[in-house]
Amino acid sequence: MRVPSPTIVREERMDTLEEGVERLRQVVARHILPMLTSRRTCCPLAPPLNAGATPPPAGVVQRHAFLELGIVVEGVMGMWWRGQLTLCPAGTVLVIPPRCPHLPHVPSPQGAAHRVIWLIFPPRQCIAHQCAWRDGVHFVGTYCVIDDEDLIYLGRSIWREWRQRDEHSALIVHGYLLSLLGRMLKAPARPAVPKYERLDIVPATADPLVQTVYRFLWSNYNRPIKLTDLSSAVAYSPTYLCRRFRQLTGETLWQALRRIRIEVAKRLLGLNISVATVAEMVGFADALYFSKVFSKEVGMTPTAYQLHCRRKGR
Repeated sequence: MRVPSPTIVREERMDTLEEGVERLRQVVARHILPMLTSRRTCCPLAPPLNAGATPPPAGVVQRHAFLELGIVVEGVMGMWWRGQLTLCPAGTVLVIPPRCPHLPHVPSPQGAAHRVIWLIFPPRQCIAHQCAWRDGVHFVGTYCVIDDEDLIYLGRSIWREWRQRDEHSALIVHGYLLSLLGRMLKAPARPAVPKYERLDIVPATADPLVQTVYRFLWSNYNRPIKLTDLSSAVAYSPTYLCRRFRQLTGETLWQALRRIRIEVAKRLLGLNISVATVAEMVGFADALYFSKVFSKEVGMTPTAYQLHCRRKGR
């Protein structure tokens, strides 16, 4: 059985950069905490122990190097992982360990809209954001860097406890999760690079093909992109698409994608996020290759660029 693909017609911002942190805290305070405090325990949903036989959806399967926690706020989200499709109703707490192949936002048979809070835990950091899916539109909130060592410790403790769970783990995890969410309401937080801030690097053109291509690149720059994916999205053959895009813009599709990735990487590096994490967040599977490309495009290594940003900020 093949599960339906997460058909995303387009992606849009949920909030402005200035509103992002406060909107995220409002969702935690008004929706998630009341939902979880009404329970006595919490049993997170982790990947199935036994791999299933369901093929992956026709989308880009994610496999991050860091721990992820997800909390379904509203609706029902389909999650494909380890060969199984799991329907996650509101209140579900998801624990996705590092390197686990998965794909969220798979449409349920009912096509239910949903909203989710995600927290990711790169080394010594936590980055949180909310997103929603409705009628093929993926709404993405501002990514917020949360500077709180206790919160980071709690997030990792949830995974450690659930990995070696016993009869007391559901109660312990419930306590960890409530403490983590409480820390989110008061911990220092700052907006990271909003995925859909265009950074003023899109060529000024009214050509609909160019605009469609750039919308796709901006929606997917943090994932591996194949030419077949892009040509299917714009409904042109790969050969015509490559030739026409270069005629209209003076650059290749891959030059445009690389330019977007490097500009976003510069913003993330300025927030003192680790080089390996930035590489993954902008679509590079290998941090060393990312450093090589970044150095060629910018004229300095990512580490040197971070140091440059710190000196400018003093």
